[in-house]
Amino acid sequence: MSTDNLDGVRHAREQRSLKKRRAVEDAIELLKQRNETITFKAIATLANVSRQYLYNNFKDAISSFREGDRSTAIEIDGVTVPSRTSEEARHIEALLRNKIGRLKMELGEVRQENARLKIALERERGKAEHFRQNWINASSN
Repeated sequence: MSTDNLDGVRHAREQRSLKKRRAVEDAIELLKQRNETITFKAIATLANVSRQYLYNNFKDAISSFREGDRSTAIEIDGVTVPSRTSEEARHIEALLRNKIGRLKMELGEVRQENARLKIALERERGKAEHFRQNWINASSN
């Protein structure tokens, strides 16, 4: 291969690399503007590059953005909570849904026990009233 051809190949590779870098930088900026969590997956999807490319070339930069995102907190219903990635949020949501399901079952059991105890209480009140009436009748005779 001639040196002209090699120079052309090098130039094309450099241009391709520069285009990828700009796409990654643009993806990061877009995520920041949208106020979305910066993840390797989100950047790779937006920039149309592989995650491996990001890990090889942008790992430290993206990690610092991610740590910056996590150090921020948002307020939800008056409670300040740390920011989460979308994967973490989905995981937390699944955990909370499971817990809600268990609590609903437990609440149903408690309500059944409460109804049973109310019936037993009424039965005991009836017995107490019966004994009270018998005592009143016996003491008046």
